[in-house]
Amino acid sequence: MAKFVIKIESILGGMAPNLFRGGPGQFAASIGIDPDLGVDPDTVQSGNLGVKAAGVLSPSSYADISGAGLSGYVKWLLTCPQNELLYAYASDGELISYSVVDSTPTESVIGTPTSGEGNGAAYYNNYIYLATPTNISRYGPLDGTPTLVNTVWTGTTLGSQLALGNPTFPTQAGILYPNHPMHVHSDNKLYVGDFETADNANQGRGKIHWIRTEQGTDEGDTNSGTTQNAFYLPYSYAPIAIASWGNDLAVLAIPLHATGVSSAVVQGRAVLFLWDAINAPALPYRAIPLIDPFASALLNHNGDLYVWSGNLNNGVRLSKYLGGHKLQQIAFFEEGYPPPAGAVDGIGNRIIWGAQTTYPENSASVYAYGYKDANIPPALHNIMTTTETTAASLGSNSFAVTAVKYAQQASFILQRAIVAWKDGAATQNFGIDRQIGSSAELAVWRSLTYSVGRPFKINKIVLTLGEAVDGSTIITPSIRVDDDATATNLTTINSTNYAANQRRITLYPTIYGNTNFNFQLRWTGTNSVSVTLPIIIEGETLEDATQ
Repeated sequence: MAKFVIKIESILGGMAPNLFRGGPGQFAASIGIDPDLGVDPDTVQSGNLGVKAAGVLSPSSYADISGAGLSGYVKWLLTCPQNELLYAYASDGELISYSVVDSTPTESVIGTPTSGEGNGAAYYNNYIYLATPTNISRYGPLDGTPTLVNTVWTGTTLGSQLALGNPTFPTQAGILYPNHPMHVHSDNKLYVGDFETADNANQGRGKIHWIRTEQGTDEGDTNSGTTQNAFYLPYSYAPIAIASWGNDLAVLAIPLHATGVSSAVVQGRAVLFLWDAINAPALPYRAIPLIDPFASALLNHNGDLYVWSGNLNNGVRLSKYLGGHKLQQIAFFEEGYPPPAGAVDGIGNRIIWGAQTTYPENSASVYAYGYKDANIPPALHNIMTTTETTAASLGSNSFAVTAVKYAQQASFILQRAIVAWKDGAATQNFGIDRQIGSSAELAVWRSLTYSVGRPFKINKIVLTLGEAVDGSTIITPSIRVDDDATATNLTTINSTNYAANQRRITLYPTIYGNTNFNFQLRWTGTNSVSVTLPIIIEGETLEDATQ
């Protein structure tokens, strides 16, 4: 009988693309584990950002800041330079503000744009603009006494434009993808995506409008050349996300039936269009077909343009645009859905996006690519689970992260992710989560599956905690053998089984398997206790059974 030792020394390689093979520092899957936190995650999440990132298994923790005023799932989270508030535009049309700098945020329902469904939103020139199915409302001026004014698109405020089209975009995980994306470009215009559904020569064409304002008596209060139909897309393409690419406007579009009905089958693939916003030609100058039929979100971060695509039957691809007609895949998931345009953001050297997982467990959670330190090669992690409490008991496609936004918690410091979510319970629940010191949110980390190649026994596992066991520590280790055919929970790490000052944990399981195994840790306690590295697993091979 030969002995073997598995030593897990790093997780900075991120998630491996498959279960059985991975590069240095890679693992199979995780939810709610953020290596950018410290050895004691609570100190960083409570505001001590001087703590050095630990690069270990540090669970993140969040708390729901929403109250009774939130009655629909949030599609857009917005901030502005005029005040410290966070604004949420929800699926039922409500616009709500939150005082996220306060220890206990205040929720204030501002109002509801006429027929609003969270179709699009953006901050621009002292106002928050809110797209509805066929019109646009705005809230401001934010540096004065703001009010919500409806139908500014078709009204005289912006030049009495024609009503917007209202195509029916796809729905996934209970999320209706927004059909009027908005984006402020470097030319100081607010661009609005639209689709022609009326019976005319341009029926079935995506189109882009722009809003431009200037100061009359206050910043942004006066129309200055707002233009309808600034340019058209080819027939049967509807804009679903807009971003900047240098001086160009990047428009992500999906195939859509000329009548604007997403249920009608339209053969084709999503396309990334580039339009010269400076010279303003009539058509985009470049069209880059994607390799997927659907796409949902764009993000320009640190000069890189990221694209989320896939299909609506489980499959998400994150790519980076390289220029010309080339995109490079960064990550691919067999589960979940491409995030809505309002569910992507970035800070420092990291980008994040809303996600849904079923492996290693059901969760409405957030993925991240990259670290705050660019000297560490970027890798893929699932850095948080939400306070959505029913995901574990619901079937897939019932729960989702609907919007994300980095928001400042104090002047020039403490930018943290704010995450909106929904569940699929009979009485549907919605929430907006903010990072805090500690909570009871689920976190799971699962190693690669290690192939032994013959019958084996696991004899010993050694791991070390980032702080001593206390009354709120609950970590459940487990071993899964033979392609997860059998899972065995080991001694729970808590104050009942271990002394209150203990940090080195030694487990002596007697686990038998025939081919392979993986190791898992599951956090459910209210203390975000990290597990440092290495994790050492000792075992031995056994004689093959007599035939």
